[in-house]
Amino acid sequence: MSVLATASAWLTGLGQDLNPDGSEARQWLADELANDEYRDGRPLLTRIIEWLVDVITDLLSGFRVTGVSGGGAPPIVVALVVVVLLAGLALLLSRLRRERRTVTSSDAVLGDLNLSVVEFRDRGRAAIREGRWNDAVIDFTRAIAREAADRTLLSDAPSLTAHEIGAQLAPVFPEHAEATARTMDLFDSVRYGRYAATEADARATQAHDETLRKARPVLAGHSTLPVADDNIVTRPS
Repeated sequence: MSVLATASAWLTGLGQDLNPDGSEARQWLADELANDEYRDGRPLLTRIIEWLVDVITDLLSGFRVTGVSGGGAPPIVVALVVVVLLAGLALLLSRLRRERRTVTSSDAVLGDLNLSVVEFRDRGRAAIREGRWNDAVIDFTRAIAREAADRTLLSDAPSLTAHEIGAQLAPVFPEHAEATARTMDLFDSVRYGRYAATEADARATQAHDETLRKARPVLAGHSTLPVADDNIVTRPS
């Protein structure tokens, strides 16, 4: 009984603290709804979130809520309802975050693949020998990504999409930016079934991988030094 009394006292105090006027309450919740997390969900989830926000707003403002009559509810009732609704909102947001992580993982060029650049190139060459042009394009593009990651030219490489890799490599290899963008577009088209690669596509992707392997990156504020095996080390200018 003492636990219930303590909880009741705490919630009563919470309800008294949460006592803004109507316009202030709506502004608080409008600001919260403006966060990216609320906009990234599917339309159904967005509608549910907006409904919850409206209910909380009406409770805090002392207005009539659907199915509830009378004037302002007792503070403890308001506090209890707000806590329950916010808990539901938190569950929805956690679901949105999980969905975004799933999309990011499935769209990434490297994702959870732990193959080395040598292994990707071996797979690509085997695919060319066997006439599997799509596989060759995919593996040589992944070799480009792994090589760039090994040379610390990409940030957060495992989670990057093809277009994000192209965007990060463009200023690093400016002379090859256009060809890199074409390669990344080809990867997406092949991977998602929008296009069937040809032998020319496979060999062009292999050639571009080799070009970038030998290229000297342009790093702002640094000069480059060639070392063994075509790797690069940097030192401050």
